[in-house]
Amino acid sequence: MMATPEARKNSRSVGAGLIVLVLVGVGLYIASTAQTGLPLARTTTVKASIDDINTLSVNDDVRQRSKRIGRVSAIDFVDGKALVTMKLDGDRQIYKDARAAVWDTSALAQKFVELDPGTSDTGKLEDKVIPATQTTGSSDLQQLLSVLDPETRAQASSTIREIAGGVAGHSQDIHDFLGVSPDLLNDLGTTAEVLASDQLDLPALLRSADQLVSRFNGREEQISALVKQTDSTLRGITVDQGKPLEATLSKAPATLQEVRSALHSLDTPLADLQVAMTNLEPGAASLGQSTPDLRGVLREAVPVLGKVPGVAEHAEPAVEDLRQTFADARPLAPKVTDALGYLATPLGVLAPYGPEIGQFFVRGHSFVSEGPAPGIRFARLSANVGVGSVTGGLYGSDNFPRNDYPEPGEATRDRATTGLPPGLLPSGGRR
Repeated sequence: MMATPEARKNSRSVGAGLIVLVLVGVGLYIASTAQTGLPLARTTTVKASIDDINTLSVNDDVRQRSKRIGRVSAIDFVDGKALVTMKLDGDRQIYKDARAAVWDTSALAQKFVELDPGTSDTGKLEDKVIPATQTTGSSDLQQLLSVLDPETRAQASSTIREIAGGVAGHSQDIHDFLGVSPDLLNDLGTTAEVLASDQLDLPALLRSADQLVSRFNGREEQISALVKQTDSTLRGITVDQGKPLEATLSKAPATLQEVRSALHSLDTPLADLQVAMTNLEPGAASLGQSTPDLRGVLREAVPVLGKVPGVAEHAEPAVEDLRQTFADARPLAPKVTDALGYLATPLGVLAPYGPEIGQFFVRGHSFVSEGPAPGIRFARLSANVGVGSVTGGLYGSDNFPRNDYPEPGEATRDRATTGLPPGLLPSGGRR
């Protein structure tokens, strides 16, 4: 019995529907197993014992040098440690010195396993487990925060909540900030160049800052007291909702204008003060240099000044008498001045012979002060008769050469060089 065209059409529709259902089923199977790898694909199984896997889960990545090479297929716990089973893509060689570590993908606690296959010198791992001594557990942010004391953790939590509350509702502001961030980054680059310049000398600045901070060591109580006093001061400023401060600030512009005028009026006095200080600088420098000598003089003058009042009392009658004497001698002052003026010329002529004049009186004293016994004095005079003495020096005498008119200072020198009495010269040496 032949099928009707309508029956054949219906059978073709059913066949097409079955094919579509099969294809959909295969697609769903592939989609559900896509994260575990392609079906029937060759894999390599590796197991590792890890102390702490934290939030590591099945199907998390297994990476080598941060490149995905497989996934975590199972996690079991044996003797208090996690036994992590990993399926690696393809046929891979894992050696006995292989190492595994649980790393963070992001700050949101998503994990992956970083696998180092080891070196061939140690031999293949085969179906053995990578021991816990060759694995590194997870270091979570929560563990990092656990080193902080409870009060610090509470304050950090409060800070994060406050920041979250402050950011809420400011998405547009954040968007605007991100929009201008390229310009900010350019400015940041300029700032970084300035910080790295030799003129700024950032290392020296940091050393100075370190020295400054070190000065605060041991002064925590004083700083705490200062902060509390500052808090009290600020509370006092904001009293009555800041109305007194507002009134003060409203008067500040006029006050500043008056202060500016007063400062301008000080320009001229300050300029004069600058000139005066410039003129005083050499004297101050000289005074500073003479201060040690002046101190010595003042120290040694104390005993002398202590005797001055007594001397002054004894000298007072004589000073009174001298007052009248000077008053009487005042008319003679012009005459004395004229006399000294007249004596200037002869004294100027005699000045070069000063040593000879002094020597004359010394020898005169010696001439009349010698004798054979104390209290007996005599002087011996003799006449030297010769052609020179008879002719008054017009003709010289070979026996007693003389220099009747020696130059200033020559008489003593002639005697010193000739060994003759003063005024005598060697033969033929008349001047």
